[in-house]
Amino acid sequence: MNKKTLVASMLLAMGGSAFADTTKDEIAMLKEQLKMLTAKIEKLELKTETTEAEVKKVAAVKAEAKSESWTNRIKFSGDLRDRFEYIDERGKEVRTRNRVRFRLGATAQVNDDLKVGFRLASGGEDPTSTNQTLDGAFSSKGIQLDLAYFDYKLNDALTLTGGKMKKPFYIPAKTPILWDGDLNPEGFALSYDKDGWTGALVGFSVDERKADTDALLFGGQMVKAFALDGNTLSAGIGYYDYQKLQGSTPLFDGKSRGNTLDANGRIANDFNIVEGLVEYKTKLGAQPFSVFGTYYKNTEADDLDTGFALGLGLGKVKNAGSWSLGYTYMDIEADAVYALFNDSDFAGGETDSKGHILKAGYGLRKNMSLGMTYISSEQDQSKTTQNDYDRLQMDLKIKFK
Repeated sequence: MNKKTLVASMLLAMGGSAFADTTKDEIAMLKEQLKMLTAKIEKLELKTETTEAEVKKVAAVKAEAKSESWTNRIKFSGDLRDRFEYIDERGKEVRTRNRVRFRLGATAQVNDDLKVGFRLASGGEDPTSTNQTLDGAFSSKGIQLDLAYFDYKLNDALTLTGGKMKKPFYIPAKTPILWDGDLNPEGFALSYDKDGWTGALVGFSVDERKADTDALLFGGQMVKAFALDGNTLSAGIGYYDYQKLQGSTPLFDGKSRGNTLDANGRIANDFNIVEGLVEYKTKLGAQPFSVFGTYYKNTEADDLDTGFALGLGLGKVKNAGSWSLGYTYMDIEADAVYALFNDSDFAGGETDSKGHILKAGYGLRKNMSLGMTYISSEQDQSKTTQNDYDRLQMDLKIKFK
């Protein structure tokens, strides 16, 4: 081998060695970069998985919050009453019947200030009854719109209500001398409740007329509750002014129900009714006890223009074994109140009557109770001959919500 060939061989060997070293370095560098890239990818994948998990978790929390919000904002309630009734009106055959009352309603809290509500009830169109008599050869029974209203809270003390609503008035012991228990008026009411004062100003639509002025009711009530050593004394006044009743045919079914009619069969008097009420609540032993009185005078009638109720109550039905007793005496002259809207059970729903109401209740279980009401009354007080009217009601009551 000559020198040139030897030199060339040595150079090639050195170059190959250098190339090999360079290649090894580059491969090592690439491996390191690949390792770093893999780590970054794994980190990104982990972050992505974490983000997806967080998104799912947040979505689940929102769904749960939405569900809880829905259940908190909308509340359902209802009741079922099965009644056996015995009616003895002198001069007529004794009547017995089985009646049911079913009501189902809901309220929805639209926002912090606005609430809406509705209720469906059994019965027909009678404004003072949601009872349904069980007859008609097992025929289907009707369901009516019993309530449909909104409550808009204007501030801490004032609430505006509109629609078909519950009565916005204070009624001692729920005595139905002016308002039947099932009556739900229609129109607007501005209610007040603060510092022991409660009240309401109302404008109700009684009868819309296409060819004549509508029959309306404007009125108001104010009641003050006084705290007396753990007891409560409530006293109040009210005024109710009916518009365009005088001279009209008795509303709903044409029956006078004890109100005076003129020679043409129309309502003889207007009704501007002044109300006074008082109720004292205390305890006898462990049982709640109350005594009350109410007085009404129709300032537009020349005669037979006053009515009053006196009564007491002991106990309250709440849970199994709890009980209640009550007594009320009512005296309603013919034109003291508008007869269509007062108690539909007492004296057959007629004014010009007086008598006694005895009540008792007993709790069978929570939200389930028995009730008894006995009414002994006389009709036609202003006439020469009076008529006895007795009524016994036995109730099974069930509430749910």
